[in-house]
Amino acid sequence: MSTKLEDIHEIEKLKARYADAVDGGWTGAKPHDADAVLELFVEDGAWDGGEFGGGEGHDGIREYMLTGDAIMPLAFHHITSPRIQVEGDVAHARWHALLAVETEGQAQLHIGIYDDEMIRTADGWKFKRLGFTLAATTNLPGDWKLF
Repeated sequence: MSTKLEDIHEIEKLKARYADAVDGGWTGAKPHDADAVLELFVEDGAWDGGEFGGGEGHDGIREYMLTGDAIMPLAFHHITSPRIQVEGDVAHARWHALLAVETEGQAQLHIGIYDDEMIRTADGWKFKRLGFTLAATTNLPGDWKLF
């Protein structure tokens, strides 16, 4: 049996794996890794991105992630300030997010909040629902210099 602190640490690692997968693993600009994203969700999970769209179940999330490649071919998530509550096999978390993205050739900065629900499975913690609410956005001057 794990402790709450161990559960919280595992949930933080789950969110970090999510950021890595949606950023394409960051070895240079490349598309989302939809398969890696799906591994983080239960089969009937949901991704709710508010005005960005979303998907339900693995098929819906995959479709959204692949559509997202065309909309945001470059993304870099900086996720901070975790507030995680664990109650048995269910957890809720709220995170601050700063996302540097490219949309239709325009560099942008998004600020928002993730509200997530996770459940403990035989394979560890997974997302039941991942929700994002955009709080502010701005276009950035100049072009990205990618490395």
